[in-house]
Amino acid sequence: GWRGYAATLGEIGTSLREARADSSKPLSMKLVPDMMKMSLDDAYEAQRLAYPTRGHLAGAKCGATNSKGMKAFGISEPFRGLIPAGCIVQATADPHATLEIPQSQLGGSVLRGGEAEWCYRLLGEDKAKEAWGAIANAKSEVSEDAVLAIVDDVFPAVEVCGSRMVGYVQAGVELTTPMKIADGAGNGLVILGDNRQPEGGPSLSEKIETLATRAVTSKVDGETQTEGSGLEVLSHPLKSLTWLANHFILRGEVETFLQLQGLHVMTGTCTGLDGFAPGQTFEATFEGYPGGIKIQVV
Repeated sequence: GWRGYAATLGEIGTSLREARADSSKPLSMKLVPDMMKMSLDDAYEAQRLAYPTRGHLAGAKCGATNSKGMKAFGISEPFRGLIPAGCIVQATADPHATLEIPQSQLGGSVLRGGEAEWCYRLLGEDKAKEAWGAIANAKSEVSEDAVLAIVDDVFPAVEVCGSRMVGYVQAGVELTTPMKIADGAGNGLVILGDNRQPEGGPSLSEKIETLATRAVTSKVDGETQTEGSGLEVLSHPLKSLTWLANHFILRGEVETFLQLQGLHVMTGTCTGLDGFAPGQTFEATFEGYPGGIKIQVV
């Protein structure tokens, strides 16, 4: 950084928030020189300044949770993003129906594609006070068991990926990894699927235990694109959630993680990023969950 840089990060965070909230307020080219100087730490701080309180948030996401993703971003560990309030929606009640998403609902972003993921909903503090307290007071990394104690449920989900920096690319700007991560870590919208199980179905612990091996498939206009599983997510989605908790703890940002009480965490793609265009149907199926999720950007 440099003298006065904190104020510039605040301006970047505000501009990213406004660009996401209102497509008529695209990112200014004047921000590019400062954005291109950002480190990864700067990108995370810009995220935090953009969405500083729990009221600003719907949840968080983990990205680059396998070696292919890390290589693509030129990093050696996953990255995190904060998901703004209003950017996580429920799929249709009919798991076989297609949810139509207006382009305007993608937070001012240009559609890049879709990812099939497992999403955790975390318990509120009132339901897991002791477990949240242990994380709040942690001086070092916490265990998977400590993180499991704050999990309320798990959902099949789709992340609709987008970028608010396409205008920069069209102007010849080569986006840096911190720029991409500052920009909502590539998030446009999250669609939660129906997570109800048949009566007498598996318990929460049994569902979580099998997340690594349940088959997950992505399709575009009915054609299979990728077949994967939670093994692609740091070998198990719970490891991804644990990474996120420790990421905040080790960075001295545990207060940001505590703001996720009762909210959702996307754990990373099981199928990679599959491109699809407005008018096409993106579909994700999850073993054990009838119907899956079908969406179309219109």
